[in-house]
Amino acid sequence: MSAKKWIQSLIVIAILVLSFAGTGNASAWNCGSYYTVQWGDTLSGIAVACGTTIYAIQAANPGLGYWVYAGQVLYIPASTYPPVYYPPSGGTYIIQQGDTLAKIARRMGISLSGLIAANPQIYNPSLIYAGQAINLPAAPVYYTIQQGDTLRIIANKYGTSVYSIQLLNPQIYDPNLIYAGQSIRVW
Repeated sequence: MSAKKWIQSLIVIAILVLSFAGTGNASAWNCGSYYTVQWGDTLSGIAVACGTTIYAIQAANPGLGYWVYAGQVLYIPASTYPPVYYPPSGGTYIIQQGDTLAKIARRMGISLSGLIAANPQIYNPSLIYAGQAINLPAAPVYYTIQQGDTLRIIANKYGTSVYSIQLLNPQIYDPNLIYAGQSIRVW
């Protein structure tokens, strides 16, 4: 065997060994405030291992979709404020033959943009098919601020982020200036 073939074979074997020796399942699942994604991890696997939900991780990491990559650092929300409230489900709908998202939105009495926002898995709203399950948007949830509340406490309580609450409440110019009795939208 020539030296070139021998080196190529050695490189292929090394790549194979390294690909099967990933640390994704060997990690101790240290779910502190931050978690570094390992090769082979999935968002659902991280959520289960850390005792949270995919939605809570996505809410704590704005811009995070359903895919994660090795080396990515995720903020894992702490569940120190029981009970954790999740957004009320607006339900699901199974698409029928001839349906469009616009027809479904009109029939359900919801906005088309709200329906599209509730279904991030639909990349092209024009391409849906009969039998596909879609999410119907939930009604907004409001919270009346209590004495001692901060936006961080409220965000943790509802499984969302301070940033998300700020986006839903443009009247809050400074997140440190909220007061008891003030009503804010959390979902």
